[in-house]
Amino acid sequence: MSQRQENESAVRRVLATTGWTLVRDRSPGGVHREVFLTGDGHVVKRFTHPGKPPRFRRPWVVEHRALERLGGRGAPRPIGYVVDETDGRVTATMVRHYLEGEPVGPVDDELTSEIASLLAEFHDAGVATNDAHLNNFVRMRDGNLGFLDFGRARVFSRANPLLYVGVAMELHRFRRATLKQDERRWEEFLGMYFHRSPFGPLGNRLIRVLLAIDIWRYGLRKRGR
Repeated sequence: MSQRQENESAVRRVLATTGWTLVRDRSPGGVHREVFLTGDGHVVKRFTHPGKPPRFRRPWVVEHRALERLGGRGAPRPIGYVVDETDGRVTATMVRHYLEGEPVGPVDDELTSEIASLLAEFHDAGVATNDAHLNNFVRMRDGNLGFLDFGRARVFSRANPLLYVGVAMELHRFRRATLKQDERRWEEFLGMYFHRSPFGPLGNRLIRVLLAIDIWRYGLRKRGR
């Protein structure tokens, strides 16, 4: 049996369980998206399309790939995904383990350092979460920091130059979503991140340039509203 077949069998077993709790239900862009917490410690994400899903930007594939890359290091462990078609409607279902943890905050020196380390580790694996919001970070049972939601993640090979763009956008997202206007904390975070960065001096310099461009473009968009 191939790895894909094993994953599909594991997904089907989870889908056959009962005692689910609906956590989220929305329909952006005509795609019905549901998130469930099962009774046996899994998260199920279901995407129902009115027709064929797009060939690219399939979040169930991207999230599963990101979790596979990370292998449970600061992230939930993946199970797999399946795609079914009924009466012209395509439903993609992804299953992963539930990552148990407590909310974190406020953003003090210790937490800033931990987030910098965790994001650097993700980036070393070629994964940018694209959603580095404080609510997505949790304190796991072992005391380490974890990250909950990879539904917007981007996955790159280390040889892909677009990885640097993804990292820059990730850092800027963290600045906007979590640090707000705390420029002192932002500069401290950058120093901690680049100290742990896997990209070396030249890569760090490129990320700084791309980060400055993204911040500048974001400022232009806000002023143009």
